[in-house]
This record gives sequence, structure tokens and C-alpha cells, in this order.
Amino acid sequence: MGIGPRDVWRERAAIWRGRLAAAFVALAGYALLAAATIRLTTDGRTHATVWLADALVLALALCRPRRDWPALLVAGWLGNLAANTFARGWMPGLVAYGAINMAEVFVAAHLLHQRTARGRLLDRPRDAGRFLLVAGLCAPACGALAGSLVSLWLYQQPFWPAALRWLTSNGLGLVIGTPFFLALFDGNFRRWYRERTPWDRVEGAALMMVHLALVGWVFSQSTLPVLFLPLVSLLVLTFRIGSNGTIAGVTVIAVAGAFAALAGTGPIALMHHGPVFAAFFFQLYLAVVQGTTLPVAVTVTSLHEAITRVDEREQALRQLLAHSPDSVLSFDQTGICRWADGQVLAHLGLAREALVGRSIEAIARQTSPVLAEAFRDIGMGLPHAPGHMAAIYPATYHAPRELVPARHPGKTLEASFGTLSQQGGMVVTLRDISARKLRESLTAREAETDDLTGVFNRKGFRERATTSLSRAARDGRPMTVALIDVDHFKSVNDRFGHRVGDGVLAAIGAHLAGGIRATDIVGRLGGDEFAILFEADLETARQACERIATGLRTTPIPARDTISVSVSISCGVAEYVPGMTRGQLFDAADAALYAVKAAGRNGVRTAQATDGLYRMAEGQG
Repeated sequence: MGIGPRDVWRERAAIWRGRLAAAFVALAGYALLAAATIRLTTDGRTHATVWLADALVLALALCRPRRDWPALLVAGWLGNLAANTFARGWMPGLVAYGAINMAEVFVAAHLLHQRTARGRLLDRPRDAGRFLLVAGLCAPACGALAGSLVSLWLYQQPFWPAALRWLTSNGLGLVIGTPFFLALFDGNFRRWYRERTPWDRVEGAALMMVHLALVGWVFSQSTLPVLFLPLVSLLVLTFRIGSNGTIAGVTVIAVAGAFAALAGTGPIALMHHGPVFAAFFFQLYLAVVQGTTLPVAVTVTSLHEAITRVDEREQALRQLLAHSPDSVLSFDQTGICRWADGQVLAHLGLAREALVGRSIEAIARQTSPVLAEAFRDIGMGLPHAPGHMAAIYPATYHAPRELVPARHPGKTLEASFGTLSQQGGMVVTLRDISARKLRESLTAREAETDDLTGVFNRKGFRERATTSLSRAARDGRPMTVALIDVDHFKSVNDRFGHRVGDGVLAAIGAHLAGGIRATDIVGRLGGDEFAILFEADLETARQACERIATGLRTTPIPARDTISVSVSISCGVAEYVPGMTRGQLFDAADAALYAVKAAGRNGVRTAQATDGLYRMAEGQG
């Protein structure tokens, strides 16, 4: 369904309701906060010690879209005008002062809004530094210059003292109040409460009560200069609660100090340099407190969130590996297994407990030497930087290797190796590829198998002959080749048809394969031509061929119905002699086969050195 006019109207109405509500909070909140600050912290003519009202409007602006800023700034200006008129009486300069305050808020909001649009105001230590610079110096400096010029023009107030009072008062107000109001408006305090356990909530409340009591005692007595004590409880809040605890704790110190200054009590009252110097000293004290604890709080919060994210990723990784067909092993730069997860027992035959803490050499001795070889080939160049949390560091991956685990010899595993660029060490991912290797083997076998007889085809036979020839030349093993032709096979096709002829060829192939050992190979070179590769000497091969020939000659092959076909074969056999090529060996066997055919077929002939066949093969080669 599409969006109708009523839906558009409702959406616009919701936008305006939110805008008016924010403007009302800015107007009422600014008026009340500013009036209370003037009444409680000034004599009606001087600047407030800490001007918090601007921070309320700035926090609202950072929570709202830019289109709401004009309404917020106008509301803040009206609140400023109302509070100053109520607390100080009407003065023409109030109109200009209120406008300058809102211009100051606009500058701070403009400089900080781009950061808050991507995340919270104080996400990282760098964000805290930027906030302190903008809210504590840049924005209030602009207001101080403009406000002091107005004071000089309208009331002949000295420029630099007025500018310094404006800068310190408004800067402290923005720095202390903005994080507090922002956490209040964007629900950061509520989120902290919801995300914590009941024990964490009780602990946080208890720590805050202790901080309140300590701050109250420090600023209620004028005997001991113990301004350092609130820093102790504030740091405890920082490390146990994070930035929310710091924000609330600093606000407590600012409020308590302001009331103490008004009542003339507290450590500040111990100074005998006049109220102006006392106010300036308290502002400096608050600036030091906020400037030192806020970056620490942001750092602690960032680390806590980073550790939480790492824990969540680790739990997710363990869940993933628990249901994954893979297994993962992590080794440090010295080759010690730090952790193992996934299907390690099914892959390697060893449980996780048997792997963690052991060296890769010890694991390789029980599983596969490929692991140790890879660590030596790849791992020798690993960085040796100390650290932890290897899972979050980028890795460089290397070509995978295949291995057969000693405890599961029927399996083939693919090991992928990744070197961690910053942490140092190596991550090994193991995957069972036995099924894939079997499919590849079957596919390769099919490509090398004659589809009629089931023996190797010409390509497959010649490749294995080449391999066997290399092994024989290297190890001195005996190797013999027999070339076989079916006698008068054309007459079988002419008499019974090609279907019967194909059946006869299939039966001959089966008979040849059944008459040899597992180490020997049978191939069909084409038509009615077959070949056998024996890992045996010439005499052993000749006897095997004689048995095969006799069996075929004396056992008719069933053709169709009651018809059987009797066939015979001619066979030429040649043994490998060191120095021969494959072509020379096959030519020698072919010459022996030709001699059988010339003698009337149906027999076996071996190629002997005395027959001159080898010399003939060498001459042809």
C-alpha cells in the first residue's frame, strides 16, 4: 500500500510535536536553570561561576536534526531574556547578551554535530579532546569577544576582565553540563541501567552515594584544604562505571562547589584573596577535574566496549566453529598452540586439550609433518610483536597444503595458513576434502578409462607406463610390457555384428584384468589392441601371458542366446633395459608381436637381446 495524504500529515504532525517539545524544554529549562544559577552563584551583577544553561540547549541541538535548530536557538534566547530579566532586572543589553549566548551554542553545535551524527559525542579519547577544545575554548572564546565588546560599548566595562570571566564561566558550563544533559536526553543513562546486571546497578548506586557524601563533606567544611579527595572517588566512578559515572560525578562537584561558594564555606573559602580570585580558582579547579577525568573515562569506556566486542566475537566464533565442518588452530610466533576449536577431534584424532600448549612439532609428530613443514617455510618470517587478541588482527594467507592425518589415514585435509601481521603467529584452518578428492579421483579415472572394457584407455596407459619407466630407471626395478592383438577379430564383427564384437572385447578386457596382479596395469590402446604393464621380469610376464592366452583359447565367450565365440590372442613381450626410452620399449614389444603374427598368430613371443629386436628398436628410436 502507498503512503496517502493522511500518512504524510501524521508524519509532519509528529515532526512538529517533537520540534515544539524540544523548544519548550529549551525555553523552560534555560529559564529555570539560568535564573537559579544567577540567584545562587552571583550577586546579580557579576558573571556566574559556571553557566550551565547554554549546555542544555547545546545538548538538545546535538540530539535533534539541524532543521530544529532555529526553534531551539530562539527558545534559548527567550529563556535567557526571561531569566536575566527576572533575576537582574531589565537592561537593554540583555537582548544582545542572549543572542551572543545562542550564537556561541550554534558554533559549538556546528563543530560537534558532524561527530555526533556518526556516533556518541565522547566515543574515543580523540573525541574527548575535540569536545574539550570546541566547548571549552573555541565557542566560548567567540562569545567572550562579542559579549565583552557589548559590555564595553553599553556599560563601559573593562574588556579583558569581562572576556576572561565570560570565557571561564561559559566554557566550564558547556564542558561540564553538555555531557550530562546529552546523556540525559539521548538515553545514555537509561541504556547503562538496562545493560547492567543488578549487582552492577547496586555497586554504581553505592559508589555514587559515597561520592556524594565525600563531596558534601569536602565543601561543607572550611578547615582542611582537601579538594583532592573528590578526585579519588571520581576516579573510582570512572573506572567502575565509565564515562557516565564521570559525567555525573563532575556535575555533583560543580553543583556542590557552587553552593559552597554562595554560602562562603568549603576549601575555597580558605583563600584570602577576595571573591573574584576564589571564583577563578574554583573555575580552574573544575577545568582540571573535567579535563583530566573525562579523557580517562572515555578511554576506559572505549576499552570496555572493545573488550565486550572481542568477547562477543569470540563467542560467535566458537558458536560458528562448533557447527562448522572446519577446525582452526592458532600458534604463537614460537610455534606453541594457543587455542584450538572446531572439528579438531574428527580431523586430527586429538582433542582440544591435547593440542593447546603444545608445540607444532609435537602436534605434527602425531598428525602430519605438513604442519611443521609449513611453520618452518612460512612461520620463520613471522613478526615477533607481543600482544593478544589475535583474532582481531589482519592476516596474510598462504597457499593451502594437503595432508593425511596419521590417526585418520582415510581422510584428506586441506590446511590453509594465515600469518598474523601485527600479533605474530600463525592460524591454521583445516577442512576435510576427502569427498572432493574422491570425486576428483573418480573423474580422473573416468577420463583415463576405456568406457567399453573398463580398463585404462590409451592416454591413461601411456601415462602410467611413463611413470613406471621413470621409477624403473631410478630404482632399478624390473618392468615388462606386453602388446596384445585379438586374432581375426574382424571376422567376429562381420559374422555376429558389432554389438557382439563389443561384448567380446569387454570380456577379453575383463579376462586380462583378472589374469594379472594388483601392481600390474591393463590398457586398451584402440580397436582390438590391448597392452599389459608388468612390474616383473621378462620370464614372469611371459608366463602370465601364456596363462591368459590359454584361458581365452580354451574358454569360449558367450555371445547371444546359445551362441559362444572362441577367440585367441597374439602377444609380444619386451623387458625394459636401462637406457631405453618408452618408444624403444614399445617398439621392441611390437616387433615381438609382429613375429607372433608372422608365425601364424595364437601365441606369445618375447623380445630377446639375441634376437636383434632390441638393436632394431634402438635403430628405430
